[in-house]
Amino acid sequence: MKKNFFSLIAKFFRLRIRYIKKLFISIMNFFLRPRKISKEINLDLLIISPGGVATTTLIKYLKFYKNVNEENDSDGYKHLRKFPILENENTKILYIHGSPEKIYNSLKRRNIFQTQMVKLGCPMSYLLWGKYEKFFFKLCINRQINNFKNKKNVYVLYFDDIWKKKEELKEYLDIKDDNFVKNFPPRN
Repeated sequence: MKKNFFSLIAKFFRLRIRYIKKLFISIMNFFLRPRKISKEINLDLLIISPGGVATTTLIKYLKFYKNVNEENDSDGYKHLRKFPILENENTKILYIHGSPEKIYNSLKRRNIFQTQMVKLGCPMSYLLWGKYEKFFFKLCINRQINNFKNKKNVYVLYFDDIWKKKEELKEYLDIKDDNFVKNFPPRN
């Protein structure tokens, strides 16, 4: 009985410490400078989003045509909060966003909302819940959108337009293969 009691106490403190650690990382991400992306990484294309807008699907597909960032975000580029410092001026960026409401629902449904708030540097959304959480989430998403729109070498794409603008995307990415549009992943 004593052993179970102490393991429950240890678990309780571990969960609290993890929560505080992630909150601290979220605050740090809010204040950190933009990431520097080195020439040595040799990326043709960065695909960035707040999450919940088919980013993984697009990265997996575009890997057949371009050297892109990791779909599992192991390189930390998939959900950048700020416009990065690109050493290679030829690197293009595809920024995908959507309705904050749909993004919110997608992240919540997949139980990755808290993780995304840490990556996007949204400590208030990480701390709060309900309508306050949604309010600060929308501010965070709008801040990220503003950090990427009207920048050089950035193609901003709204989630609902991905499948309508396949040809335009092909042209922006300078892809010559006609199978790009034909084999484009369907909308789920």
